[in-house]
Order: sequence, then structure tokens, then C-alpha cells
Amino acid sequence: MLSIIEGTVKINKSKFRKYLDQCDPLLCQRLRPFIKRGLVSRIPNRWQVLQGEWEMAPYVIFPDIDDKERYEGAVFGNPLLRTPLILMYIGLDHFRIGTGLGASKVSLIRHLNIVHHQVMPDWDLQILQFFPDGLDDLRRYTRGLDTRRVSSKIELHRQWIDKIIPNAREYRQELLRKDGWIDKAERMNYTTDDQIPAHLRSGFFSFVRFLNWCLTLPTSCPTWKCPGILLQHLFTRWKTKH
Repeated sequence: MLSIIEGTVKINKSKFRKYLDQCDPLLCQRLRPFIKRGLVSRIPNRWQVLQGEWEMAPYVIFPDIDDKERYEGAVFGNPLLRTPLILMYIGLDHFRIGTGLGASKVSLIRHLNIVHHQVMPDWDLQILQFFPDGLDDLRRYTRGLDTRRVSSKIELHRQWIDKIIPNAREYRQELLRKDGWIDKAERMNYTTDDQIPAHLRSGFFSFVRFLNWCLTLPTSCPTWKCPGILLQHLFTRWKTKH
């Protein structure tokens, strides 16, 4: 698709167009349980997903308006203090701003334990469900954080988490309790429209919502217009109420 010629990068337009017009076969395979449940009607092509990722990027990069409220009272609740610890704990996957499909299972499990979610984190749980035993491993790891006898590494992780998330042990119970977030994800019982905080865009609240929203976007465009269209999507956040 891309070739380096005489020190410059040139795009093979025909291959690039073919790539954008395709649906990701791996994504189709992973989404079968969600499709069977009627949560996804069909799979958007790569161009639709790419547009969606660019529009979503600013919402991922910049803190939500409730950021201060979610971390208030924590020793390292300030984003300037917590980000280095989160990076050490999660690794470079913390910087993924797209769909999250490339993140490892370990990174997702750690993200769910150290990043405070005001309500059920549908997106992360859905991506984790793509991995065999993903939710079981999340439950096992989260429960282990509060076990008395743990390795020094896990003990260190727990100290980091407890300094970033206020009342971190209670927060972990939201994942673990009966009919908590993990139980609901196993039943594919996700957040309803009226439960999504008003300041959040519903299309970016869960992965399946995102895919369904992407289906409303144009399926193709001339290759030379792609960069301009992506930039328009990138600046959409500042043109809307969200």
C-alpha cells in the first residue's frame, strides 16, 4: 500500500482504496456473538471506521468535564500526577486512541482497574470479550488485588491504583459484585441510552454503538479527499455541544 521511493512516501492509490473499501475479516469474526444478539446490524468498512476514529480521537485525548470529580480526593488524582503511573502500569497501550482492538488483554484488564469509570465501561468490556476468557481473567485479577497474600509486584500495583482512584476497593467491587459490571457484560446487558451521562456522546460510549454510528458515515470518497475529510472529523468536537 505504501512504498518509499527516493526518500519520499508514495501511496499506491488503488491498493489504498481497496483497503478502505473492505471490512476487517477478523473484526467480523470477533463480533459474531454481538451480531447474534442484534447489537450490531452489520460491519462498517475500514473507511467508515477510520472516519469514526478520527472524530472520536479528541474525546479520548482530552479529559471529560467530570474528570476532576471522578478522581477528587485521590493522592495522585491530578492528571499530571496519575498519567506517569498509569503509563508504567499499562504500558504504551495506554496511548491507543482508536478502537482499542490492538490492545493486549493484560493492558485492557489493567486499564479497567486503574482508570476511573463513572458508569459501566461498556467499550473496554466489549473489547475484552473478544479475548478467550477475557472477563474471567479480569475477575480473577481484580479479585487478586485485594487478596492478602500477593506478590510484591501485585502489591505495588495495588498501591498505585489506590493512590489514583478514590475508594479504589469499592470501585473494584463495581466490577466484581453480583450483577456488577462483569456479570452484566457476560449477559451482554450494557448501558441504556438514559443511563449514559449527558456530557458523553452515546456513539462513543461502547464499541458496538460506535460501529453502528460508523455505519451512518459515507462508505467511500475520492482518495485525494480523504485527508481533508479526516481533518473535518477531527475538529467536530469543537463544533458540537459535547
